[in-house]
Amino acid sequence: MSMEFIVGAVIAGLVVMFFADKHFSKKLPKETHFECARCGTLARHTDRTIDAWRNNKTTFFCQSCHLKWVRARAPRECERSASPAGSRPGARSGCLGVVVLFAVVPLAGFLLVYAYA
Repeated sequence: MSMEFIVGAVIAGLVVMFFADKHFSKKLPKETHFECARCGTLARHTDRTIDAWRNNKTTFFCQSCHLKWVRARAPRECERSASPAGSRPGARSGCLGVVVLFAVVPLAGFLLVYAYA
């Protein structure tokens, strides 16, 4: 086994581990409760607030305040969503980027290994 192959495999492995940890992490906040940023009540973390915490958010809202926000926002969202999401300018799901990333990284490692062989 050549040194280039080992280096390419290590780099590809590190990239895969980074993305796997980011997307499949099951970490939980240390505190089981939080203070609502709107009304100040003490509320228990839900799946929604835990997901927000995992995305490095620091402001959390209780279920009641969150529902008020969703209801106030709903009419504006309906007006904007008259066209499909893919046809709006700037609307991107990111799936193609992930597929390209997972295709390019191993290919780059393969080319790196065999370019110096």
